[in-house]
Amino acid sequence: MTSRTDPDLVKLCDSFASKAVCRLQEVPTEEVESDIRTYLHVKLPALMSEAELVDVAKCAGGLFIYAATVVRYLTPRHKITLAEQRTLMKKLFSQSFTTSSAHSHVDGLYKHVLQQAFSGLDGEILDSRLRILHTFLCTIERTPASVAADLLSQPPEVAEAVLSELYAVLYTKDGQILWYHASFPDFIFSETRSRVELGGQKVDMSCNLTGHNALLARSCLEIMAKKLHFNIAGISSSFLLDSEDLELKQRIEQNITADLQYACQHWAQHVDQAESMDTNTLGNLIKNLFPIQVLFWVEAMNLLLSSGRCTQMLQRTHKWVLEVRISGLRINYN
Repeated sequence: MTSRTDPDLVKLCDSFASKAVCRLQEVPTEEVESDIRTYLHVKLPALMSEAELVDVAKCAGGLFIYAATVVRYLTPRHKITLAEQRTLMKKLFSQSFTTSSAHSHVDGLYKHVLQQAFSGLDGEILDSRLRILHTFLCTIERTPASVAADLLSQPPEVAEAVLSELYAVLYTKDGQILWYHASFPDFIFSETRSRVELGGQKVDMSCNLTGHNALLARSCLEIMAKKLHFNIAGISSSFLLDSEDLELKQRIEQNITADLQYACQHWAQHVDQAESMDTNTLGNLIKNLFPIQVLFWVEAMNLLLSSGRCTQMLQRTHKWVLEVRISGLRINYN
């Protein structure tokens, strides 16, 4: 049995193994390479005789995530011809993956995926699509593409296009955008690793985590300022218990849209993780939340069954305000 050295996984494997567990990183690369060749032959039977599959196994450097990403790249749809797969394979190996980075094999593959997804784009179109990718990775909880688009005031079809182009590294499950392996966000969040050549120029495709959190914090606060209002669920009487209002759930879904739900539940986390530069805009948005609109927010949080989080979120925001020392901004949440 093999396992990553996550303590819980190791403990679980130890409890079932009759002998010492072999740590995954201790398996000889030659053995892993043989397993990867078997995996590639099963997943890509039409290419079994191709010499390039041997190169893929060698380039993987013992990393199954590399082989799995190559398989997804070469099978973008169920029906793809052998000639088309050979064309994709040729494009893949036309790239130079030689770097001094310890992550060189996976990095080279991710760079190729990004080149294919963003080639031919420049200016604002490239920037807007990059922001969508960064939003996919930076949201506090996994969201549908439409919510990521709403957070950036972009049409949902643009977010869907980005997701479609990045099929080799991102996927959807139960309406949520997920990534196949944690190495992809790690790659995007590293400025030194994610510089990609587009149109003959090196383009920094990395995500500044604190800067993007500041962007999402502003977006959440702006959505709340625009959409929150008194009695947002249209409750007819304050003497009526929520459980007695049989149509309340339906009205909540209609009036508290998905982007507003996200904004209400996560704005404080984004504020907490935002960089402290250019705090005036963010500070003014927080200031405008008080003293009236914060009551509408508490009401919405109660309807979303999240009222227990309000105090913690306000305390976190108060701490951030004190740390960045926003002039003229005082929060009293008692």
